[in-house]
Amino acid sequence: MKQKLFYVLVAIASYFAGVLAYLGYLALVYDQSLGSDSSKLIGWTLPSYLFLILPFYTLMFRWRKSAILLRTTLLIVLSIIAAASVTVMMGLGIWGLQDLFSPEFGLFILLFASSAIVFSVGSLVAIKEKGYLIFFLASLIIIYLPINMLVSEVEKNRPVIHHIPQSFHGTVVIHFGDSSSPPISKKKGYEVINISENGIYKTSSPRPVRGIKHVLVDKLGNEVKEISISGETMKYGSDPGVTISEYAVP
Repeated sequence: MKQKLFYVLVAIASYFAGVLAYLGYLALVYDQSLGSDSSKLIGWTLPSYLFLILPFYTLMFRWRKSAILLRTTLLIVLSIIAAASVTVMMGLGIWGLQDLFSPEFGLFILLFASSAIVFSVGSLVAIKEKGYLIFFLASLIIIYLPINMLVSEVEKNRPVIHHIPQSFHGTVVIHFGDSSSPPISKKKGYEVINISENGIYKTSSPRPVRGIKHVLVDKLGNEVKEISISGETMKYGSDPGVTISEYAVP
């Protein structure tokens, strides 16, 4: 039972080690983040991990007599195959030798190769029956960091929801940075600006840089439908630090 639980831990930690390597390399080398694609990374890579990588990992886990170098080599080769399957699922494909050296393909190889290395380390711990606690603590960190990074990226790219009374027609005026007003409220992880019946809203929060989702609501605050609004204008308020956003609701 203990051995099976440790295998589950190794499998989970290995996958997230790859995700961490992917995100870390993207940030350190390219100074980029996934942005709105953060939530898609799991969908791109998890199927290949579960149905291609993990079954082979399981054989490696049971193949105790094989040399650790042989294990790692085989798993890295499999990582290249898995990376190719991900690019195909994304619609990028592998159409020529040059595609094997593309940045996108290289990042996915890094993801699965990092996963392979961590799995090999976990296998070595199981074989030697030493270092369980250290691997367990390291696994917690490995799992936590990429999850936190992905959640943060998703949070950054969530649109701000503007709840507009269904009966309102005219100009919405929003005062950002008003120290005498409360911050923007949150609902189910989204920042929500509840426009009043007179079209005015004041908040101490600065204007969010993310996108806006305009939604009409009834008198009870229930969402009725999303509407498309363009032509937002910005100007400075009379008080220091205050910016005013305006847009027309037809």
